[in-house]
Amino acid sequence: MAPIRRIADLPFREMPALELLNVDELREAPDPDYAGFGYARVDEIVLASAGEDTLTVRDALLVVVHADDEPEPLLDDLELGFEDARVPQGTVNVLLSDFLREWLPRIRGDERAIVLVACNPQRARLPRPAAAGAVPVFYAIGDVESWLVHDGRRQTLRLQAEDWRTAEQP
Repeated sequence: MAPIRRIADLPFREMPALELLNVDELREAPDPDYAGFGYARVDEIVLASAGEDTLTVRDALLVVVHADDEPEPLLDDLELGFEDARVPQGTVNVLLSDFLREWLPRIRGDERAIVLVACNPQRARLPRPAAAGAVPVFYAIGDVESWLVHDGRRQTLRLQAEDWRTAEQP
């Protein structure tokens, strides 16, 4: 396997949402070591904040990436870490803004929203990526936990964070 030299070489691929969010198996708590990455399209997902506010987002593109464990302190960007068996050199670090500039045009469809599923421990205020077009782009403040909620009638994907924001034009 050749080393990754460019952002375009990252093994970022579409996956089933339940697998990508690590909720395809019943679990009692989130797995703090899970560092999967990729993208998925969902009909509906609930964004929940610590204050119990929720927002249901329909027809969304989920972009699942992970903040580096020891990121540089940035006010308007996130340092990402791509680490798994598909990354031959172990870990590749890139800025979220650079990543989205390369990958968002490749994976965008006609979704009505984009949800960036990434922990944001430094509470960076993320600008709206140009490739997002006119659709809203949601991102988290703080850590993100994924859940599959069963209410007896149906299953609902839920992302829990301290807060959710909408990226604004730079």
